[in-house]
Amino acid sequence: MNIRTQLLKKHSRPNADLVESYVRQTPNAIIELMACFLGEEKIVAQRSAQVVGNLGRAQPEMLRPWWSEMADACEAPIHDAIRRNAARYFSELEIQLPKPLEKRLVKIFTEWAMDPDLPVGIAVFAMQFVADRAKRFPEEAETIKTVIISRLPNGTPGFCNRGNKILKQLA
Repeated sequence: MNIRTQLLKKHSRPNADLVESYVRQTPNAIIELMACFLGEEKIVAQRSAQVVGNLGRAQPEMLRPWWSEMADACEAPIHDAIRRNAARYFSELEIQLPKPLEKRLVKIFTEWAMDPDLPVGIAVFAMQFVADRAKRFPEEAETIKTVIISRLPNGTPGFCNRGNKILKQLA
């Protein structure tokens, strides 16, 4: 399978599942998938982000060699799907990150949480990542707390739900 060609056929969950299944069965295909995710073609990056996110939840170790490149993509994403799926992956990751990478992601995700123009999904995954590291990064956690409190009155139901859970976690 040519992953790029397959991703361009259709933007759908079944197509993403097909690509994910192929990558899981063909481990070297992760290289092609990540080239799509990290590449310059907006639509290919967007569609591959769903596959990367799903793959990361199912087999998080497969993305370990790509952590640094994923952080690079977070700093200069060509589509919000890159941010959303990377933030979700890292916020749900139970594997210990190297300290320099963790520090870098905390900085990036704190900035995202403070940006009221970012979609809610990105913000809540970013806030969760920082909140989960509150003991190691208390200043950033306090920033997250302040952001949540300021945005709750006008927040969407999704933001308010996750925001209240994070506030309880940080209390």
